Amino acid sequence: MSTSYQPSERIGELWDRAQGQPAEMFVPMHRPYYYLEGWMSAPNEPLPIRNAAGLCSVIEKMPLMMVPGEIIVGESGDRQCDGLINFQPDVPLEYRDSVRSSGLTDEQKSRMISWLDEKPFAYQSLANPSMPPELMVAQARGVVSVWGTELNHSIRAYEKVLSLGFSGLKAEVRSALDGLCVTDPDPPSRRANLLAMNQLCDSAEGIGRRHADKARELASSCQDPLQKAEWEKIAETCERVPAQPARTFPEAVQSLWFAHILTVWEDGINANGIGRIDQFLWPYLERDLADGTLTLGEAGEVLAALWIKLYRPYDVQQMMIGGQHPDGSDATNPLSYLVLDVTEGLGFIRCLSARLHRGSPREFVSRCVDLLAKGGGIPFFFNDEALVPALVSRGIPLEDARRYAAIGCIEITIPGKANPHAVSHWINLAKCLELAINDGCDLLDGTQVGPKTGTLAEFHSIDEVISAYTKQLEYFAELAVYGSNACEIAHRSQYRLPYLSLLTDDCVARGLDVVEGGARYNYHSSAAMGIPNVADSLAALQSAVFTDRTVSPEDMLAALRENFTGREDLRLFLKNRLPKYGNDEPLPDGFAADLAGQYCDLLARYRTPSGGTFFCHLFTFLLMLGYGKLTGASPEGRLAGEPLAYSVSPVQGRDKKGLTAAIKSLAKIPHHLASASSSAILEASPGLLQGRSREAFVDLMVAAIDLGVGQLQFNVVSEKELREAQDDPDRYQNLCVRVSGFSQQFCLLDRELQDHIIARTKHRT
Repeated sequence: MSTSYQPSERIGELWDRAQGQPAEMFVPMHRPYYYLEGWMSAPNEPLPIRNAAGLCSVIEKMPLMMVPGEIIVGESGDRQCDGLINFQPDVPLEYRDSVRSSGLTDEQKSRMISWLDEKPFAYQSLANPSMPPELMVAQARGVVSVWGTELNHSIRAYEKVLSLGFSGLKAEVRSALDGLCVTDPDPPSRRANLLAMNQLCDSAEGIGRRHADKARELASSCQDPLQKAEWEKIAETCERVPAQPARTFPEAVQSLWFAHILTVWEDGINANGIGRIDQFLWPYLERDLADGTLTLGEAGEVLAALWIKLYRPYDVQQMMIGGQHPDGSDATNPLSYLVLDVTEGLGFIRCLSARLHRGSPREFVSRCVDLLAKGGGIPFFFNDEALVPALVSRGIPLEDARRYAAIGCIEITIPGKANPHAVSHWINLAKCLELAINDGCDLLDGTQVGPKTGTLAEFHSIDEVISAYTKQLEYFAELAVYGSNACEIAHRSQYRLPYLSLLTDDCVARGLDVVEGGARYNYHSSAAMGIPNVADSLAALQSAVFTDRTVSPEDMLAALRENFTGREDLRLFLKNRLPKYGNDEPLPDGFAADLAGQYCDLLARYRTPSGGTFFCHLFTFLLMLGYGKLTGASPEGRLAGEPLAYSVSPVQGRDKKGLTAAIKSLAKIPHHLASASSSAILEASPGLLQGRSREAFVDLMVAAIDLGVGQLQFNVVSEKELREAQDDPDRYQNLCVRVSGFSQQFCLLDRELQDHIIARTKHRT
């Protein structure tokens, strides 16, 4: 199905410009300036209307940046939208230096600094959640990390913008306003939310027209007849979308880009995903192809233009292809393949994932492997056979579960229907085990952190260790749940997200902002880290302490307390001579499966303020480095301060029996319970995806799906190349690697993270 897409000279020039991220692409401080201007203009209005006023001011006044040759127009104007001051109760004083050095006029700088001096968002600190001292200690000691927010980490119902336009969305809002009853439980609050969304629709309708006017202005002064015609064509498109429904594939893509710019202006670039792009764009392309108004090659140029617009050096604006329709049939279509072709043809890394299931065409799996072999870690893979049942087990109806998509790294949501509170908190299971074998005391300095559950010296079996670990886990899980729920409640008094609410089902019908629980599905996502470390540690304790009695409980505890000082022989024995997770070994793999299942079942017991529960991530993001530094020595032979394992990947360098064995270990994890997704990164030497080995790799992917592995990411790179890139970064500027749910240029990573990636096993078989 490949179109063998090759970018045109026009696309090449646009990509060269975007790759350099030149200053003329950005207008720093303009977004926060205009947001503040709108916010300050509505001092006595309810919170949702003030938030809408701020965003509408940005939509209506941000400078327009358009350059010749563009196919898709519009810029967000900020490198990563780091200026989202509306979510900061107290803006740092040094922020004013950035204002003074920006491109704002002197009058604007003066006004903005004056506004900042008024501390316009200081009220948010009054609603900061009160955290118990036990939770504060747990966070300081690296057991728990609470975030609890609904900021970022969304996939909005962009298909509604395409199919209805903002005029159609406004009609839905007006209908809800007309249907408000004065005897409703809270009509003033609901009315304020709906008025905010209505105001937003009015402004959003104008973003296309502003660009249309600019394009006509450029056309009128253009001497080149071809470029003049291009500007006129752009003006025609922007005059229609996103105010009105898109009719063609180019209109749909332009409307999608405008809709995403609004997301960025409300909530930042980080982890606000695009969703299942091949599903909601395909009807437009299918119609254009049938009418003969567009070829696949021309559609590829439009997609490539969107890819370039989305490009950022650090990019988690996730998009997804493949998977299933709501009825369970395969959803792969020609656009799924075109997405792969354009990504490969451009030769740069987009945040792209593929959904696979038992009915996925082998051709599609094979084409994904072709792109994977190019390096950079894309696409990464999600398994419908695990994730759909996981979502259903947590109350998501089957048809909606089959609509899932990944948000940024690997976090799962139901696009346009859910508030997932992604990675609402993390719990460090390796630290829980550390406390379990040391009577709740930190091995690093003896501080009492958790409950008293005895010491390893007092235990007579692995069951007693697991019992103490379970008590520690339950204690810290309750603290983490408290923290997440407290944050949700606090945020209701701190801000509203009217645009996210507009594009999230049931918010309009209920007259509730997404922050208030307006989404159809409300849940928090709890992330477990350290499962492989705990599994290896339990296997070591079972083997060396309680079965073979190679070392006594007392001596093992003493060695851990001293960080193996004077016991290097014991540490190396524990590290190298005992079975490890990732090698298809029953003992550690069984512990890993039990730990993951226990975590998912435990967190499902708890409730959220909006009536949901806690879905589980088996995911660390980058915390395996920082939290490893806060974790003492462990029975697996790990020294204090060393990194923890990435998510459910084997500990770096310990998966020594080949890729098949590693995947078989992963398959024993109950991914069908991890409703917010598991995550694993495996490393494959380039030769494994070339020649005769390539078909075997495709077979392995098909087998992994059949075995129920929930999520897989691959780096296809050699250790030799990584070390050369570390020594000579200028020569390897374009070398991208899978880091931790995202891909990044290797040369942009710090040395510690580079070393972590180099230490992963590079599988040759």
